Amino acid sequence: MELFVSIKDGDDANTGATGEAAVRTLERAKELVRMKLAEGVNQDITVWISGGRYELSVPLRIDERDSAPDGYSVTYRSRVSGDESGVTISGGTAITGWEPYDGNIFRVRLDAGSAIHTLYENGERALVARSPKQGYHVVAGKGDGDSRSGFRFLKDDIPTFEHLAGGAQVHIWPGEGEWNWFTETKTIDRIRWEEGLISFKEPAPWGIDQGSRYRIQGVLSLLTEPGEFYFDAAGGELYYYPRQLPIEDQVIVAPTMKRVIELAGSSPDNPVKGIVLEGLTVECSDYAQEYRMPESNCERAESRHGLLYLENACGNSVRGCHFRNSGFSGIVLNGYCQGNEISGNLIEHTGYNGIYVIGIAPGEGEYLSAEQADVSKGNLISNNLIRFGGELVGHSSGIQLYQSGSNEVSHNEIHGMPRYGISLKGLRQGAMEPSYYGTEVTWENHWDFTHTRNNLITRNNIWDVMKDSQDGGMLESWGAGTGNRIIANRFHHSGIYFSFGFCIYLDDASDYYQVSHNVIHDLYSAGSGVLWFVIFSKGIGNRIENNLLVRNDARAAFGTQEMAGEANRDITILRNVAVNSGDQLYHFINWKDDRLQEADFNLYANGAKELTVSGIYGDDKRGLVPIPWEAWRNMMDGKFDAHTLNCDPMLITEGEGGSVQFSLDPASPAYGLGWETIDMRGMGLKESFPFPQG
Repeated sequence: MELFVSIKDGDDANTGATGEAAVRTLERAKELVRMKLAEGVNQDITVWISGGRYELSVPLRIDERDSAPDGYSVTYRSRVSGDESGVTISGGTAITGWEPYDGNIFRVRLDAGSAIHTLYENGERALVARSPKQGYHVVAGKGDGDSRSGFRFLKDDIPTFEHLAGGAQVHIWPGEGEWNWFTETKTIDRIRWEEGLISFKEPAPWGIDQGSRYRIQGVLSLLTEPGEFYFDAAGGELYYYPRQLPIEDQVIVAPTMKRVIELAGSSPDNPVKGIVLEGLTVECSDYAQEYRMPESNCERAESRHGLLYLENACGNSVRGCHFRNSGFSGIVLNGYCQGNEISGNLIEHTGYNGIYVIGIAPGEGEYLSAEQADVSKGNLISNNLIRFGGELVGHSSGIQLYQSGSNEVSHNEIHGMPRYGISLKGLRQGAMEPSYYGTEVTWENHWDFTHTRNNLITRNNIWDVMKDSQDGGMLESWGAGTGNRIIANRFHHSGIYFSFGFCIYLDDASDYYQVSHNVIHDLYSAGSGVLWFVIFSKGIGNRIENNLLVRNDARAAFGTQEMAGEANRDITILRNVAVNSGDQLYHFINWKDDRLQEADFNLYANGAKELTVSGIYGDDKRGLVPIPWEAWRNMMDGKFDAHTLNCDPMLITEGEGGSVQFSLDPASPAYGLGWETIDMRGMGLKESFPFPQG
């Protein structure tokens, strides 16, 4: 069965049964689908959407009443012919009626109740007026009283401005002046200019001290450059400095919703299912006056928004769509989401994460057991290009899984992220409550409560991430469950720009991972940043084997550390080839004799550099005293690296840049150590990816 929609030629009084009788709105098309399903239609239904711009006044909400019958699908698909433009579904409305204000700044009065938190000109995000324009100011010291409630600033940093209640904001990295893990957007309550003090309307979760990075935004007098805006909430006036003139020729769009399309059933027992979105462009969603960081990695309900939002959803597919210009994330799968497919999509210029899968936090909800709460699983996230994220939230990832397991994340390309490329999050045992769901948490059962487990992360291409944070990695996990596999991915051409960071980062309580057949090349330190280790393994029982590391400007190829009371032991480092990838081979922090289960059959080629290991002698808990390679091999009765070689691996390099291909000559000594060939050709996007990649 087919139904037709046309914003140009349709009429909602039509039947929608043919192209000539198309309806005009997506809402009416959905109503017709629902009517057909209620009549007992038992076949595939395709809603053909003709080219044009569909501006929504409210989100398009699809629920279980719109689900396909078992074994069938309801597909919303673009229908574009000839020179017709594509299908764009927008959560915003064009702003017109601008009048000159001051020089190249224009203003317009909006309807009562309007709120503008982000803005777009000709498809490009405008920035809220700010100081500084690029980068950050640095906090001078703690504020008075609670260090979470404000801070001291250097008076020369911030131009004096009239502070209007509820308007000006601080975008800041809380964390005692040291941690750059999460950002918050805080409303300023008061500024004491003479004392150099700023106080927030609501406190941050962590203290703020000298070194914390911040910027001031949302101030009219800071509106000084093209592409900046200011919204006077009290007066209902929007001010804008356009990138191009005349302003009446520019398409300036303000979002009116935080979600554009929702696929959400009413409960896990009544999910939406069998819906297919194909070939659509979905754009323009809003942000918020304030953003609060996740609580113990669990995103707050107020921020679980995406251009596309799924909840109580199973067996749905999103294919070949273009998601762009979001206030929060591109796509969110929240709560009960199983067996959904997100594939072949272009996701770019998001305010927060590209794809965000959020399961149930330990103890959350009215579940009776941890097993019952394991509701986010079995989704496919494949062949997506995710780029230029985190434009409003600094700790953003290309793909983040929280309390979600048995997913496949494959063949994605991710770049242009301020923090992680891919992140796996949960809750470490040391941070858990004494009991959940009436069950005492013990060492033996604590993994039952960590649902980010048994995920397959494979054949992804990740580069140019970790652009604006520290103590993170291109692929990172923290407090996630067991059995995650990181296999045959490419990580390359990415830097650590300040403080320190890593490539593959198995952070606290990342246990029983397999990290194998990955290719990591051309990573670097930049500015004041240090690429500390290429692969950093905390946790228990992780296997790091058959990885190829080439030309990585790191302190060490492999590092380990026990921290926060979470054990770090029984790590295997086996059959890896590291070529010019670390001043040291291993860097152990707070070494214990059970740290490694096995380390052998590796091949290292470090040119003229002396091979060393650090962190294993007596009081050298931080790895400050390097020891020679042979001394390491003689430790513990020669338990480690007895067969490891220090020689030329006979590396073959074809091509350059991000498309370079590495292989080993058939005569390479690595094969005698059990090396398995890594085929790089299938890493990243598939040939079937439907969008240009430039």
